[in-house]
Amino acid sequence: MKVLKRLVSKDSSIKYLFELSDGETVESLHMYDAESKLTYHSTICVSSQVGCRIGCKFCATGAEGFVRNLSGDEIFQQVNISNADCVNSGTIPIDAVVFAGMGEPLLNYENVKCAIHKINSELGINNFELATAGVVPGIYKMIEDFNGKHINVRLNISLHASAEDQRKRIIPLACQYHIPELIKAAVDYADAFDTRVRIRYALFKGFNDTQDDVERLCALLGNKPLKLIVSRYNDNNVSGLAAPDLSEVEEFCRRFDKRIDCGIFYNFGSDIKGGCGQLRRNHADYHLPNSKFNFEKNY
Repeated sequence: MKVLKRLVSKDSSIKYLFELSDGETVESLHMYDAESKLTYHSTICVSSQVGCRIGCKFCATGAEGFVRNLSGDEIFQQVNISNADCVNSGTIPIDAVVFAGMGEPLLNYENVKCAIHKINSELGINNFELATAGVVPGIYKMIEDFNGKHINVRLNISLHASAEDQRKRIIPLACQYHIPELIKAAVDYADAFDTRVRIRYALFKGFNDTQDDVERLCALLGNKPLKLIVSRYNDNNVSGLAAPDLSEVEEFCRRFDKRIDCGIFYNFGSDIKGGCGQLRRNHADYHLPNSKFNFEKNY
């Protein structure tokens, strides 16, 4: 695996573009958290696939389609190379690995599981986080494989909508696994590991930011071992989807007023195309047809 690009952000995060043995490329983002905005101080977000099968309408990776799964070693090397950079530069070694880069990790589950065990055994990293668009059988497979083990795998579910029809407009997988199924799986995972599952909610201006959304989210998540994590949409120039200001994200969260557990994820690397798939698309000079890259016309 070769580093094609290494971009350093003003917030100290580092975006890597890796070239694989077959010439394909994937991304990773190392987040050095000096201000303690994250749970851990030195976190890397890795890719699990080249491209993605899910095709979320707001995602740069999903717009490119699926190419192939990464091997366990290709996932491991993203962490290994970044961790070596940390050691060589005298910064804090990586203490957590997040599967929220390119690809749906639960559609490459066996290789992801292999990578987790290799990262743990060879690099001594014990803290992991996995984000899924909602592959329900994969969530239960994780419960089966990691319950009782010493490895900590925190689950994130990418909800991004408060109602079924709304979610189907931006996440095609919503037609297969519905919101009640996702919430039940999240609760079952939280109960199995005595933890809280994070429900991710990217805020789109004028789409999922109304008071009705607040009320529906409170009804969905209230009195459950779940935490809503709201983030600002990484703008990918999709017609019909707009990024709010950070102040609007903060105001949206204040509306919950302790009715549910809610926090904000502050995006890293915005000035170096930190969002999933953005640097790869830019490197390849990838231009999407208007019919694929237009939220309003397709949905």
